[in-house]
Amino acid sequence: MSSFELLPAVDVAGRRAVQVVGPGPADPLEVARHWIEEGAERIHLVDLDRAFGRSPDPAFLAGLVQALPVPVQLSGGLDDGAAVSQALATGAWRVNLATTALQDPVAVGRLLAAEGPRIAVGVDVLGDRVVARGSGVDLGPLVGVLDLLVELLTPTTAGAVVLADAGRDGRRSGADVGLLARVVARLGTRVPVVSSGGIAELDDLRALRAAGASGAVLGAALYHGAFTLSQAKEAVA
Repeated sequence: MSSFELLPAVDVAGRRAVQVVGPGPADPLEVARHWIEEGAERIHLVDLDRAFGRSPDPAFLAGLVQALPVPVQLSGGLDDGAAVSQALATGAWRVNLATTALQDPVAVGRLLAAEGPRIAVGVDVLGDRVVARGSGVDLGPLVGVLDLLVELLTPTTAGAVVLADAGRDGRRSGADVGLLARVVARLGTRVPVVSSGGIAELDDLRALRAAGASGAVLGAALYHGAFTLSQAKEAVA
């Protein structure tokens, strides 16, 4: 696998893939397999039903994880012990904690100590604040959350921090490279930082990598054909 993680996102709601443009397949398994055929080495699978407080379908998501031949990062509303345990039991390569999980730093610390590399910590940023999408929860200024992460990550090693720019997500308005650089500088070498949100062109990927990102979640730009997965891989090779 390449050292820079490129994770095509497959967002699932009501057992359907919801990012598909045009007459493409709505079956999440078909969508994920398409990206794998295009060269995806990992998939970012999001349970939007759980993330937005609707009835989750953990058995369906588990079936997707188990059916795919590449590592899957499972995400979407995973902020309590039961949900995280369920997600880990699917065999997912990595479980992305919802930002709301940071309301209980002690529990997050226990998860990191127990599962380490299988845990990614989601940090949703809007402006200069950490605001958990779909929940209405505001965790305060980014600087304070980064200080908390520095404390949590000192004795343990998480798989990643997934930095999601909520103000740019899905809009193809360009990645906020300055935001990424600030987070990387504060966290240092404690944990890899994966960028999500706003990516519009290949230069965004190049700039994110140059600023210290360890990878990127690819959504709207990939689905709308701004570039191919092969071109993305070449850009960060």
